[in-house]
Amino acid sequence: MVKDHSHFDHGISNDTNKKGFSHNLENVNAYREKRTVALASVIASVGLAATKFVIGYSTNSLGIFSEAMHSGLDVIAALMTLYAIRIVIRPPDARFTYGYAKIESFSSLIEIILLFSVAGWIFYEGLDRIFFKYTEPEITIFSFAIMTTSIMIDLWRSRVLYRTARRFGSQALEADALHFTADMFSSSIVIVGLALVFIFHIPNADAFAALIIAAIIIYTSLGLGRRTIDVLLDKAPKGMNHVLLESISGLDGVSKAHDIRIRNMGSAMSVDLHVEVPRTSTHDRAHRVATNVENRIREVIPNCDVLVHVDAIETSRETLTDKIRLIAAETDGIKNVHSIYLSRIIEPHSNESSGHEAISMKTGTSDSLTHHEFNANESSLHLHLYLDLQVNRNLDLKTAHEITESFEQRIKAEIPRVKDITTHIEIESTEEADVIGIEKKASRSYTEKIRNLSMRINGVIDSKNIGIIEVNNEQHITLTIVIKSKDGKDVISIEEAHKISTDVQEIITKETGASRVVVHLVTLKPIRQMTL
Repeated sequence: MVKDHSHFDHGISNDTNKKGFSHNLENVNAYREKRTVALASVIASVGLAATKFVIGYSTNSLGIFSEAMHSGLDVIAALMTLYAIRIVIRPPDARFTYGYAKIESFSSLIEIILLFSVAGWIFYEGLDRIFFKYTEPEITIFSFAIMTTSIMIDLWRSRVLYRTARRFGSQALEADALHFTADMFSSSIVIVGLALVFIFHIPNADAFAALIIAAIIIYTSLGLGRRTIDVLLDKAPKGMNHVLLESISGLDGVSKAHDIRIRNMGSAMSVDLHVEVPRTSTHDRAHRVATNVENRIREVIPNCDVLVHVDAIETSRETLTDKIRLIAAETDGIKNVHSIYLSRIIEPHSNESSGHEAISMKTGTSDSLTHHEFNANESSLHLHLYLDLQVNRNLDLKTAHEITESFEQRIKAEIPRVKDITTHIEIESTEEADVIGIEKKASRSYTEKIRNLSMRINGVIDSKNIGIIEVNNEQHITLTIVIKSKDGKDVISIEEAHKISTDVQEIITKETGASRVVVHLVTLKPIRQMTL
């Protein structure tokens, strides 16, 4: 399994630096704008609260006094919002690895709790004035003036705060905007209550107006409270899981996505998910798959942090050869396996001829058979596996046999169809460290001998670029052969080309004693070139 978070960077480009600088500049500008709006809200709240307290106390109006308390709470809320905005801009650190974005949600939750407390006090005082004690407020011109002014200021503040909150996804500013919107309605109700007292001499109208204000405070706070709690409890946005699955389905290399986790982090979003890729994929390919998933998700959610966990799984397209190579890669001490082929074991009671029947296992061709196809279609098929196994040249024979035996036992356990295994143990063909050879100048007669040897092979019409290299006191020979296919075709099969190259390697190795022969192959008309 591979964990991939953003990128395994091989270098940071100028474009990346510019994007990072641009992102930081956007954060700073957002902070400055939110701070300015929040500071203006604090100043307005302080002025309104102080004026309402004075007029409410002097006129004994519960409606105005409840509005004064509401505005006083707005001062506390605005100060908390201002503090939260200053904290949110801090980058993630060792204590808060996801950053400080949820401070705004926490601040919003405290504001809502305070709103409920104020609404409870207003309910208590209003019911007390209606049922238990007679209180008639004094109505003055200042009572109507302060409430009208309050409506105008709250209208301006709510519009500015809503616009800023939506632009930057700030729940704290949204909470402030909601409070001031509620203030406009409550101030209007207070004016109605004062008018009823002043015109119709109904003393309880002011108390009823206060009860209506408390109900409005509770109602408007419930929606924001639910959204705030959803963020604090990491509730995924509705439908987002399905949107992400749709966006990454069909991406090359992704078999399946699961365990998707989505959380809101202030104005940003955090996404964690698992994607399944074939276990035959290389680490580099798995990384590219994870990167493609990240890029696709960021197209759907531009401002988000993505963590992709790659799960390597067995797929239905995995061949038996793939499975054998994977087992070898996971077995300590094995450097490589090659020359893998299988034969079918003919049971003694079968009417077919005795012995083994070869089965083609050419990976990537129509002859390849997957592990699932064998299990589904050949329930009674028993196989004999042949392969060459390379181990470290420094191992002793006993250790090499123990490694081979462990490898064979695991193959039989994971591929029950394989009943017999014939393993040819080889030492590793190259050292782990880089090997640098020395080119030697060969005599004309020696290079001519090599040329003539290669020309003996059917299909070779020329031999050139013959080189002699000494590597660790061993002779390596390189050459280029020009071939033509049967029936004079320009393009030949890889199987036919490999057969010719192998024949050339064998005859030169036999006649010269070279440790290694590398054959570079070109066709008569150089449509295709290859080294085999």
